[in-house]
Amino acid sequence: MSVTTSFRVSGFLRLCTLSGEAAYVLKRGDETAGAVIVKHLRPDRTAVVYARRYSMDDEIVWERATGDDPVPEAKADEYINRRTASDADLWAIEVESREETPPLTDL
Repeated sequence: MSVTTSFRVSGFLRLCTLSGEAAYVLKRGDETAGAVIVKHLRPDRTAVVYARRYSMDDEIVWERATGDDPVPEAKADEYINRRTASDADLWAIEVESREETPPLTDL
């Protein structure tokens, strides 16, 4: 039996809260199997958007969807708006963190 996306997101939000990071659901997607993207907002107001996908071995892989370097927050928001407009099942999460990367492996 597979874990639902809503369950994974709830656990991720809780993990962020416990580690002192603020995390929010920007857009709710399909409760069962929606894709997930995470906007990591950094203290300097730049952001990186990560997209979750599965490898050929069914392992979760996180890719920097907005490129190798952080982008202005507005550019990250534009990316999220484009993706959510074309995918009604997509979940969008925002994490405000001083860490280099949010704890994505647990999502």
